[in-house]
Amino acid sequence: MHVFRILSLATASATMAALAATALAPAAGAAPRPGAACSKAGVTVHVGNSDLRCMKKGAKLVWVRVSGQSGGSGSGSGTSNGIASNASIPKAVKNWGLAVDTYSASTGKAGVMQIRGVTPPTFSDPADTAMYRHILGIYGEDVRGAKEPQMSFIAPLGTPVISMVDGTVCDLPQLYSNDYSVRVAPTGTSCMPGGASILFEHEHLVNPSVKVGDRVKAGQPIGLVSDYNPNWKALGFGTIETGVFFSKNDNSGKPWHACLANYLDPATKASMLAVLTSVENAWIAERNDPSLYSLAAQNPVGCLTQDDITDSNTGTR
Repeated sequence: MHVFRILSLATASATMAALAATALAPAAGAAPRPGAACSKAGVTVHVGNSDLRCMKKGAKLVWVRVSGQSGGSGSGSGTSNGIASNASIPKAVKNWGLAVDTYSASTGKAGVMQIRGVTPPTFSDPADTAMYRHILGIYGEDVRGAKEPQMSFIAPLGTPVISMVDGTVCDLPQLYSNDYSVRVAPTGTSCMPGGASILFEHEHLVNPSVKVGDRVKAGQPIGLVSDYNPNWKALGFGTIETGVFFSKNDNSGKPWHACLANYLDPATKASMLAVLTSVENAWIAERNDPSLYSLAAQNPVGCLTQDDITDSNTGTR
């Protein structure tokens, strides 16, 4: 789906490119393809509009397509298993994937997120430094010409990641970054081979404490923020990205993302949006940089666009 895009908060371009290339390459300069040999079982990569996973077939490890067929997340039967539009995604999100809370001036923290005293990584290339300027990444942010299809949170290493929704763990791939994505289908959405038509994603976590098929409740710990980003790790921080994936029933085979903030449980919506506002304002004040976020440009908070975003990171309605 989206495991190889360049992420504003999750990658240092040179380091991560080298890491991704190591995980990807079946041969120098060659892109993985279904049936080709691979070297590490469980690694998932994104090629074109498909996800390929390294799996054992007989005595060999080969790349197997696990998404991108008709419906975007199925077994390749040729039938569509997607939904008509993002309007079918349930309003089920009860937290942001971390125990984030309103910023407290007395503690310098927003729940589990440390704000006071945090200085992001800097580099000789201003463009690389700009990729690390946010402690909270928001949907639709433009980074070097690509739109971010998930939200990103930076939190201290060891911070628990919690399930955003009640539902079933339908997929738990190991990613190129040697960490994991816990992908939960909300209650009422069935798992299929390789995922489901709607999945709430908790991407880049380590030490997952759940397995495929487990039922989870919103707020249940499912792992820890990932330490895969070496530049944040050196400062004692980890990364988690949260979002919602869906496949459309148009047989296009394209994986889609929508803005997570549109699918908040009505009982928690107001408080969750207030928390995001608080985090953005606290980071602006901490860095003394009003240009970091424009709350006026977000509707709701956390969404810079209402477009669906494909894994080519192109927003379209």
